[in-house]
Amino acid sequence: MNEIYHAIREMIGAYVGNDSIPDLVPESPLITIPSIKLEPAVSMFDALPDPIRKTTPVNMEAVGQSTGFILYRHTATAAISGVVKTGDQPRDRVLVYVNGKRVGVIDSTYEVPNTVSVTLKKHDVLDLLIENMGRVNFGSKIVDQRKGIVGNVTVDGIVLSNWELYPLPLTTPPAAATATPQVTTTSGPIFYTGSFDVDTVGDTFLELPGWTKGAVWVNGVNLGRYWVIGPQQTLYLPGVYLRETGNSITVLALEPTGDEGEVRGITTRNWGNNPDPDM
Repeated sequence: MNEIYHAIREMIGAYVGNDSIPDLVPESPLITIPSIKLEPAVSMFDALPDPIRKTTPVNMEAVGQSTGFILYRHTATAAISGVVKTGDQPRDRVLVYVNGKRVGVIDSTYEVPNTVSVTLKKHDVLDLLIENMGRVNFGSKIVDQRKGIVGNVTVDGIVLSNWELYPLPLTTPPAAATATPQVTTTSGPIFYTGSFDVDTVGDTFLELPGWTKGAVWVNGVNLGRYWVIGPQQTLYLPGVYLRETGNSITVLALEPTGDEGEVRGITTRNWGNNPDPDM
């Protein structure tokens, strides 16, 4: 409970009387969690659901999905090269892959989104992994908050047809694979897993030094997204989600490098901004 909470409580008490406000719940001390070592467990592209086949792409909502990610996959029928255009505009962040290797990022939050070019041979696979980063609830754009791809995908102005769509709401992370995925600087998204114990159950803030962007689950609970650019540099982990032994943690690394650090719990909420490695 911070100063803002107490100021609001005092203001409300001035109108309704302090006697009518419930007593404060005793605060438990925050805990630290020593560094947790995580290992790559499964590649997102090795844990895909059954595809939805479409001649042309449709947006996320058209396949009954409202949150998370959606993967669009096209197998080239002829050689083609040029700039990739993902419909009318990026909605919202597009990771571009050729044959499973990341070749670029197109992000609608950039003032000028990156231009990504690809060179495809016949039978090469083009993947467009799109992250829904949220919807606005004000202004003129409120009427057009569809996510994914709206319109055609083109390369060098040529429309690409025949797509496989994989909805990935990620309400829960996938199970670990039997074979450990190999991680490189151009890998597809990787889920890392680990486990940890705590001496005392309590609230903490998870810090992820060395990680770029993704999401975190602890004991199956989605704590939210992290992004090195900030301003949020920690994720709040309520103690009610913890137990003394056998806690599980899964971290999705959307842009793995192979140098992902460990994860630890600290007693302060950290804020800060860092350069975007994709710009």
